[in-house]
Amino acid sequence: MRSYRFTPGPIHLFRLDRGADLYQEISRFATDHGITAATVGFLGAVQRASLRYYDQEAREYRDFQIDEPLEVVSGVGNVTLLDGAPFLHIHAAFSDEHGHGHGGHVNTGTIVFALEAAVQELEGEAPVRLPDDESGLTLWGGGAG
Repeated sequence: MRSYRFTPGPIHLFRLDRGADLYQEISRFATDHGITAATVGFLGAVQRASLRYYDQEAREYRDFQIDEPLEVVSGVGNVTLLDGAPFLHIHAAFSDEHGHGHGGHVNTGTIVFALEAAVQELEGEAPVRLPDDESGLTLWGGGAG
């Protein structure tokens, strides 16, 4: 187990513009504000969702799109460091007009209809993502075990 200890920092609340790319805008916000460790939450609606699913056996991402309006039931994630730069990792659960659920790892190409986000900065040494041979992913390395 890897664990980290932080002091809560400032909370940023903001709204994304209609037509914005959800992933790119939250990522840009973190980079522009020098945020290297944070928790992220968001809710609202998207015009379309571009998602990924990690195939654990093949050890690769499978991309898929949902080209219809969706409600964001829950959006969560974090900001940490990858290759010395802020890296946004977010997942979301969506519902369609019939209340059917969809979800996954949010990718670029998820287009906002109306969305509100919160970024809670974490004060302390930011976790660094390193290659993990067991999973094939980049996961938090170091930290107190």
